[in-house]
Amino acid sequence: MKKSSSLLITFLVTSLTVFSQVRTNKASIQWGDEQKESKKSTMGSLIAHDESGIYVTKYKSKMVGWPIISLEHFDKKLNKTKSVLLELGSKRDKRNLEHIIHLNNKIFLFSSSSDNETKKNSLFVETINKRTLLSNNDIEKISEIDFSGNKRRNSGDFNYEISRDSSKILIYSVLPYEKNESAKFKLLVLDNNLEKIWANNITLPYNDNLFKLEDYKISNKGNVYLVGKIYDGKKIEKKKRSKTDPEPKPNYKYKVLSYNKKESRNKEYLVEVEDYFISQMKIAIDENENIICAGFYSELSSFGLKGSYFLKIDGITQKIITKNFKDFGIDFITQNMTVRQEKKVKKRAEKKKKPIELYEYDLDNIILKEDGGAILIGEQFFIRVVTRTTTDANGNTTTTTTYYYYYNDIIVINISPKGEIEWTEKIPKRQITTNDGGFYSSYALTEFDDKLYFIFNDNPKNLFYKGEGKIYNFNKGKKESLVVLVELNMDGEQTREALFSMKDAEVIIRPKVCEQISKNQLILFGQKKKIQRFAKVTFEK
Repeated sequence: MKKSSSLLITFLVTSLTVFSQVRTNKASIQWGDEQKESKKSTMGSLIAHDESGIYVTKYKSKMVGWPIISLEHFDKKLNKTKSVLLELGSKRDKRNLEHIIHLNNKIFLFSSSSDNETKKNSLFVETINKRTLLSNNDIEKISEIDFSGNKRRNSGDFNYEISRDSSKILIYSVLPYEKNESAKFKLLVLDNNLEKIWANNITLPYNDNLFKLEDYKISNKGNVYLVGKIYDGKKIEKKKRSKTDPEPKPNYKYKVLSYNKKESRNKEYLVEVEDYFISQMKIAIDENENIICAGFYSELSSFGLKGSYFLKIDGITQKIITKNFKDFGIDFITQNMTVRQEKKVKKRAEKKKKPIELYEYDLDNIILKEDGGAILIGEQFFIRVVTRTTTDANGNTTTTTTYYYYYNDIIVINISPKGEIEWTEKIPKRQITTNDGGFYSSYALTEFDDKLYFIFNDNPKNLFYKGEGKIYNFNKGKKESLVVLVELNMDGEQTREALFSMKDAEVIIRPKVCEQISKNQLILFGQKKKIQRFAKVTFEK
């Protein structure tokens, strides 16, 4: 009896401790009303915000064909005021939604239409009335791809990027190509009123099946920068260490290609990190038009992580101003492992038969700091596919395939103004789900007051995790699950608190569609079955 009483007291104390940390003093939460929606409905993206509230897209899946798309407005209290189905052309002249962006207090909607008779794929833009959420009937064609000689499925496509100061827009179009032809694309640069600044059709001196576009950016001055992965040999492949090739060399190289209005020819910048594999690379363009190249490298393969690198290239002289790379080290690699896992990995490292590396991390973001430094943020993500075949008593076989989605630890790398890697930190997280595309996984990020705030769904058993022991998987089916807030300061110190419980919110947040809307505010979206609702998180100094 005495033992049972002790267990009960321990449980109550733990529960009260968790509850007391739900109301964090680092942020306040304003919830909108619960909205009853179809189970097949979900949020697409937050497309705009102004003094009246927020504007979002919603998608409702159908048994056959494209989903039904609607535009919706929510007021300052995050309650729905209007919802309008998005109609793009008639049945005979149906257009596909491409992008919706908010600039100069206007909502611009981009759509495309591919005509197999004329062999033209056209891009259109129109403005949306914020009060009615309907088109202002000012649609105009702004770009066109000629896919003559190609089938409709090879009609090209359109992508866009906005400059850091929101003054320029890049429409990047992949042009149709035949097998073994040179890679082709079109660049269209617009100002924030969608007036054309310059355009150019580009044919690269690289075979299309040996060129892979990794990233692209447009600067505040309207210059365009592309990151290309260029392969040697006849096909794209991953090189890795094996018994037959114990010291493999990369069969690819990274180049940054730059284009602008004045020069007809592009500039090329070769990016190398010794003899290592560059496994991840993204770019950013600073205020002085310098090119920031950063990411991960590996000694083993094109998908491992031995360390991180940082390069700053002068955009005018093409010379490298700063170059630095640093191994993660065994302590960082084993961070957040169990004692048993850590012991096993360190034992392997001592034998020095094979380098110990991290694996399957995606570089999500480069944040340029005001002092000239940068912050890299990545997340471990991979998919595991398991196929099982069973036979019943009658000899009938059934095959089932299960997709496991892994969204695990977040890594943060802080780089000084001199390009030196000052510290690396790993935020523990386990989100393993099946057959859902990671619907409730990953994280939302806010940058405020020299701190980074990470918000994600978590198992309450991880709330007091201190770097040792097991990290428990987030279970979306349990009401005890928490939404946690991890604060990371510029010294690399992190604190972990519960923001609110799933039981209190009655919904599960979808971090991938949550967005920072101002200096200290983030919009959260959550749903569970037929219930959907928004929340506004305001961070306190």
